Amino acid sequence: MNELRIIRGTDVSLYINDAPLFGVIAFSAEEKPLFHEVYEYLCVKPCERIPQGTEYHILIGMMSLFDHQLPADEAFTLRVIDGNVAYCYKNCRVTDRRTKAEGNRMATQEFAIKADQMEKQVTGNE
Repeated sequence: MNELRIIRGTDVSLYINDAPLFGVIAFSAEEKPLFHEVYEYLCVKPCERIPQGTEYHILIGMMSLFDHQLPADEAFTLRVIDGNVAYCYKNCRVTDRRTKAEGNRMATQEFAIKADQMEKQVTGNE
C-alpha cells in the first residue's frame, strides 16, 4: 500500500480535467489492492484471494468557498503536478463529501474520491 500525501506546498498544483483546482488545503492518495475472496462451502475464512487490480482512495480538503469545482455526478481526471513529476488519476468519482465547521476556523469541505488508474509521468530533463 503506497500513499502520496501533500501537507504543504506552493510548488504543487492540482488540475481537474485541465482546469486548475483552487482552495486546496489537504491532499492524500492511497493505493489499495483489490481482491476477490473465494470461499469453500460452509467456511467462514476465504480459501483463496484472487488479485483484481488496484484502486486509489483520494482525500481532498478545500475551503468551502471553492467546493463546487469537483464534478459530483460524472467521472473526471485529477492531475497532481509537483515540479517535473505529474501523477494522473483517471476515472475519478466523488464517493463522499463532508463539511467541517469548527469554532472560529474557516469552513472546509472534505471529498473522498476513488480512482481506477494512476499514471506517473516525468516531464523535462532530470
